[in-house]
Amino acid sequence: MQASDAKKLAASPYLLVEDWVSIGVRLAGQVGIVIAKTFYYLLRLQIDWQESIRQAYFIGVKSFLIVSLTALFTGLAMSLQIAIQLVQFGGESAIGGVVSLALIRQIGPITAAIIVAGRVGSSIAAELTTMNVSEQIDALKVMRIDPIKFLVVPRFVGAMMMMPVLSIYAMFIGIFAGMVIALVYADVSFGVFLDSAKAMVIDQDFFVHFLKAFINAAIVIFYSCAIGLNTRGGAADVGNAVTRSVVWSMTVMFIVNYIVTDLTYEGPR
Repeated sequence: MQASDAKKLAASPYLLVEDWVSIGVRLAGQVGIVIAKTFYYLLRLQIDWQESIRQAYFIGVKSFLIVSLTALFTGLAMSLQIAIQLVQFGGESAIGGVVSLALIRQIGPITAAIIVAGRVGSSIAAELTTMNVSEQIDALKVMRIDPIKFLVVPRFVGAMMMMPVLSIYAMFIGIFAGMVIALVYADVSFGVFLDSAKAMVIDQDFFVHFLKAFINAAIVIFYSCAIGLNTRGGAADVGNAVTRSVVWSMTVMFIVNYIVTDLTYEGPR
């Protein structure tokens, strides 16, 4: 919490809440403008594919290692907890289905998104804010180059290409971790694990997986770019922009992920 926030909280909690709401509404408007302009250029096919491929490499390929480690240990921890609980009730045969369903519908997409928000979103916010502070954004405008077309569109296209790949990769790493845990702690063979997964997982679960992956990618890119393009000041503001980018991206992602889960929930299977 910053010093200004602490003073507002000490004076009145309502002032702090009002300030946060005001920031959220203003940021939502900035994000909306970025989204509208981005899709304007996408629909006109005004895309710098060379830069988009470079951004895809930065967003996707360079994130594989950290996504691997995060997905592996998330899968191990989650699978261990699920296996212990199901073994107590004699439900060893359901471990594969429960673990796979959780990884496909929620853990895979959100794990990849958190890594991208922390690694890529923060980098984008810092880069664009630095460009704004050093008046490079103003220079682009003087040269009649739209910063949205030049900076945002390639990053959005790169994220759309790589986020589903990272999500699927995280899902498979987590399922492999679940298979190992099920074998070691519940004596459930790989075959039984996969049979349980096939019986419980349906096609719509994969649709939800990809839907969340695309939505999460859009949230990270649009919020990071909107914050970076609209932050001015000095060196301290670069750090603030990075913090705001990660916090807002993750907050909105979790809210939207819950909404998508609720809208696509079909009840007991």
